[in-house]
Amino acid sequence: METIMLTKKNAHRVTMVRRKDDPQSTPVPFRWRGELRFGIGNFDHLIGEGDQSRIIKPHEFEGWEVVETSHPGYLEDLWDAAYHAHYWSSQNPDIVGEDELTQYERELHADLQTMPEEQREQYLSNYKSHLSGVWASESRVASAFVTGRSGFNYQRNEKAENAYRNKCEAFRGWRERALKAVEKYKESQKTDEQRTEELWQKVEADIDSTATTIHNLDTGKERGYSRALFVSNLFGRISTYAKNGNVEIVERAVARIREWNAKCQKPIITERHSLFKLPDVARRVRQKTEETVSRENKEIAFEGGKVVFNYAEDRLQILFDEVPDKEFRERMHREFRFNWSRRNMAWQRQLTDNAVRAARRLLKLENL
Repeated sequence: METIMLTKKNAHRVTMVRRKDDPQSTPVPFRWRGELRFGIGNFDHLIGEGDQSRIIKPHEFEGWEVVETSHPGYLEDLWDAAYHAHYWSSQNPDIVGEDELTQYERELHADLQTMPEEQREQYLSNYKSHLSGVWASESRVASAFVTGRSGFNYQRNEKAENAYRNKCEAFRGWRERALKAVEKYKESQKTDEQRTEELWQKVEADIDSTATTIHNLDTGKERGYSRALFVSNLFGRISTYAKNGNVEIVERAVARIREWNAKCQKPIITERHSLFKLPDVARRVRQKTEETVSRENKEIAFEGGKVVFNYAEDRLQILFDEVPDKEFRERMHREFRFNWSRRNMAWQRQLTDNAVRAARRLLKLENL
């Protein structure tokens, strides 16, 4: 295994070191900037533990080898870019550059831990590319306090600042989109069982929190709240899952509430409550949904387009041969609640009796 020496470029991520001249010695903690003093750049690095710790200067780094780091040196090859980014705008470009590199590297490491292994290499490459662009742009921004006011070109500097700002916004925008794409990919890889279990953990925590409050109200540990409101809100949240046909979640929710009832002198929710009928509601909804999804789509043509009963997506869709005029489109959205779907290339709304009646009035179709 290659020996890595402690250097100024890797010190910010090093946590344990060992003497170079004594490879069998016990590793000791290393604290980068472990002791701060007043003023910019006034800090000391510490080595050792507790009362045995001491200050170590950068020129002493070469006598120590790295044993442990907090994360890999993802951006170590951008050290010079970080330094030059602040050469014309800071009187301490090495310190400011080191600060930024440290912050970006920690952010990058945290991002990489959230994503699958197969996506990390591409994300790392794109991150470094964007950051390089940011620092290259920042390197063209100057400060009159550094360069001197004589002959300072404020107009050119303003353009450089705007370009740098745009690079930063593009970088942050890319990162936000990339992390959302990662989450979407991770979600797509989950099984139905995993999704159900994750949802149940949230529902269970919600039930336990609400049940605890209700129990505390019953026993006098809490006052000033409406017990009935807590029960009503809990019922409303669970009934939402029932209306969506989520049988597994509703059944487990009811079972969890029964567990609370069994251990409390006064039931959290009595068995007479409509909540205990929700599993039947959920099963009926699921059965109806399964029957609907299996139905074959129905199409009804009209002059200039067609109406589609899309049972699989639970949508009533209107497709036109040509784009309607603006006034008609606004009326279709405002008065009849049809919305444009870019994915389906159709105007649509949920497939209900009201939707059918709305389409019949809008298109003046008696046979719909």
